[in-house]
Amino acid sequence: MRVLGRSGGMVGAVLSALLATGANAQTLSSILVDHATGAVLSEERADQLAYPASLTKMMTLYLTFEAMRAGRVSRDSRLRVSPEAAAQPPSKLGLKPGSTIKLDDAIRAVAVKSANDVARVIAENLAGSEPRFAQLMTYRARELGMTRTRFVNASGLPDEEQRTTARDMATLARRLISDFPEYYHYFGLPYFVWRGRTLHNHNRLLATYEGMDGLKTGYTRASGYNLAASAVRDGRRLVAVVLGGSTSAERNREIVRLLDHGFATRPDSAPVPVAAAGAGSSIAAVPDGASGPRGTAEAQRPAGGYAVALGSFRDRRAAVAHARRLAGEVRALRGGEPAVGPAGGRSRRFAAQIVGLTRQDALAACAILRRGKLPCSVVRTHERAIGSD
Repeated sequence: MRVLGRSGGMVGAVLSALLATGANAQTLSSILVDHATGAVLSEERADQLAYPASLTKMMTLYLTFEAMRAGRVSRDSRLRVSPEAAAQPPSKLGLKPGSTIKLDDAIRAVAVKSANDVARVIAENLAGSEPRFAQLMTYRARELGMTRTRFVNASGLPDEEQRTTARDMATLARRLISDFPEYYHYFGLPYFVWRGRTLHNHNRLLATYEGMDGLKTGYTRASGYNLAASAVRDGRRLVAVVLGGSTSAERNREIVRLLDHGFATRPDSAPVPVAAAGAGSSIAAVPDGASGPRGTAEAQRPAGGYAVALGSFRDRRAAVAHARRLAGEVRALRGGEPAVGPAGGRSRRFAAQIVGLTRQDALAACAILRRGKLPCSVVRTHERAIGSD
């Protein structure tokens, strides 16, 4: 923790005590999101700052998966263990300084065992040092739209400067699922075998809650009991995050309550593909100042001649929220403007688009969205769609 300086002092001691007992003072925060649409189905203090604890490791693995996809490392790569990594406190594998661990085993150890020593091993091998890796984690978090998150280590071990929110963690969970479908299964492994020992996943709901298939638990005394979880029923995926539970049982009950509520609620905001939303429809830029990365259309109209159609919604607010969220999360969409309008015909639905894009950015964005199984089509302004899904 970064509380006490070399001289210590009464103020530092008091702050340390408060952090050590933070679970008692921590207020529960939560959010429930429809994965496909980004629609928020329930939230409670979702933007309240909290300590992520081992949910931090979700970002550690996000950067690991990026490195694997880029070809910088593979599942068979050997990672060297430094004395500093070996000295990390539990939970840990107990790696020896100078030894190596295969990356595939390292990922399993982080996702299942939540091994702090292995999280640091990954950070040091990918970025040269853990502080440098933490900087990359924070930078990537900002790119993903996690505006209130800061990372200072790869494990989630206590540090008062490492903060997040339930909303930001839901954003990260959704991106892990959408961006890395080939690696997401690591988060749902029930156990991990290491040198003859069977190490079980800390998320007990994987075995008891119908449809739950992954993500991460976390706990420190300062954070309380945290959980980011995802479940699928009847082809519909929900993502729930709870931070600050006073016990693991309370945390689990809240996750179950949120997911049960979500699955019992009719998905009225679910999008349907729009072949050429905007061709023959009246699509207007979202009017307020938070409409997107470049402000209102009236203030600064994007120059590109292409749009990305994101589907249609029964509720205009859901369409607006979906367009804004994707404009913040998908890099190729950031040069455009969120826009919402009637879907056309006899439908009372609302079409969501990002307008003012170049053809290259529109096609790149759709490729990303389709990988995440989100409806998307590229539309040339006032013309037919040139690609649909």
